[in-house]
Amino acid sequence: MVDARAYDKIAFNIANGQGYREDLGRDLAHDYAIARVGPLYQYFLAGTYKIFGHHYAPVWILQALLHALSAWLVYLTALLILRSSEKKKTIGLWAAAIFGFYPDLIEISAMVMSETLYLFLLCLLLYIFFRYRYMEQKNYWLAAGLSLISGLAALARPTVLLFIPVVVFYFYRKKLWRQGILFLIILAAVFTPWTIRNYGVYHEFMPFGAAGNFNFWIGNYHNGNGEQEPTDEQRQFAATEEVKNINSESLARFKTFLRDYPAEFLKLTVLRVSKYFSVARPMGFWFYQTGLGQMIFVFSSALASCFLFVLGVGGIINSLFLKKETEREALWYLSAFGLTVSLLIFVTVVETRYRFQIYPALAIFAAYFLVALGKLKTWAYNRVLWVVVALVFSNGIIDLLLNLERFREKIGLF
Repeated sequence: MVDARAYDKIAFNIANGQGYREDLGRDLAHDYAIARVGPLYQYFLAGTYKIFGHHYAPVWILQALLHALSAWLVYLTALLILRSSEKKKTIGLWAAAIFGFYPDLIEISAMVMSETLYLFLLCLLLYIFFRYRYMEQKNYWLAAGLSLISGLAALARPTVLLFIPVVVFYFYRKKLWRQGILFLIILAAVFTPWTIRNYGVYHEFMPFGAAGNFNFWIGNYHNGNGEQEPTDEQRQFAATEEVKNINSESLARFKTFLRDYPAEFLKLTVLRVSKYFSVARPMGFWFYQTGLGQMIFVFSSALASCFLFVLGVGGIINSLFLKKETEREALWYLSAFGLTVSLLIFVTVVETRYRFQIYPALAIFAAYFLVALGKLKTWAYNRVLWVVVALVFSNGIIDLLLNLERFREKIGLF
């Protein structure tokens, strides 16, 4: 449905030599393929279809393997970050388990959706970054690999680009000028083919396609809710106009909204942040699930989100008091990653699956805090734990009260 169906159509057309197209019945100027998030996942699907035929089982198997590899990378990253801790292996195993057995991530890997590939690239990016950080002799090949994976991750979902300034800051802080320049050159080279292709087709500079601009309009309009629920006007405009017009009109509408309703934009941003971290927004309300099975999955998703957010945020706060400077600094970089990749969502549109990208970092923080609590005989009286419990559940209750009708509609599915 929706995105999955679009990815499938585009990939099928690529595999059959029809190009990056969603609807062969429309001309390229009106074809909506360029407005989908991509193109990396669509080419990943196309390659799978080319080898195995137009079947979904191979996609599910490959994505299951990618998810398992992602959990392994989370484990290795935790070992690097907490390398001086005597409990590093325990923390790493907990982090891998939290990430690997998270219900939402298992479910999404069994769907034709881009999240699993994107998360694998994010986990690989984090592993290479921290591997590079702890090397005594800085390796040019590793810097090049970091740049390549960063570019590929951005071609899967552009939000990761906001982590790039943090990486560049690291090169600047350590005075690694040559590696920093190499990083930027390779990053630009990764986007060059796609940018040239888009300019040749649309005569506009579009290194990431046109998906992002439309989200600025969808998430920011008078009396909107900041979620990915386009109005009839927006749907009609997207269905009839050329993609480059959608691109320009979306930014124009967003600027107008900022000018005319600055206070409402601020309110929507605060609400988006609240919804992004709300434990009252579990996954599981998909079209193929009904009744008891759906209720069990939704409940397990909600329980997992409570566990992850409480322990993850607790780990972030606890890391501020670490005495070992190297570990504290590494965990700060991990926090910076989670914050930067979320910034674009805070000002555009929010969906539960959009927060998956912070789960690798949160899993490491959650494991770190869980092990730290395990060392305490009086862990139940830990102030940080109960402050975070109060914050996380208060935010969830506020979100619930502000969106009662929406939640009644969801609960009514059972």
